[in-house]
Amino acid sequence: MIVCLRTVSVPPEWRDPYLAWIDAGRAVRQQHGILAELVCEPADPGADIVVVTVWPSHEVFDAWIATPDRDALTASEVHQAVTYRPITRYEVTGGYLNLPGLTAHDQSRNPPHISEETS
Repeated sequence: MIVCLRTVSVPPEWRDPYLAWIDAGRAVRQQHGILAELVCEPADPGADIVVVTVWPSHEVFDAWIATPDRDALTASEVHQAVTYRPITRYEVTGGYLNLPGLTAHDQSRNPPHISEETS
């Protein structure tokens, strides 16, 4: 299994369309073998977003990169509106996922409020 990390500069006016574009592409990405995609926003507004994807292997990821389905996604106006940094691949050599815990505490459906106040 591999994990790919990439930072993405998303202009504020493109944030919501970018998140919708990620969600809209889920089915086609899953058809090509993606196991997970997480979009992580920084606590510091204006900093780059980090996109984490998980794939079964380098071969599956490379096949995705080479498919016309990916080309169709990247030809979109939203994809062109953001700036992508290089992808870094990592081999998964340890760790775990608490799948029941993730299901019970799905923060994507109800993200916590981040206070503007400092403690």
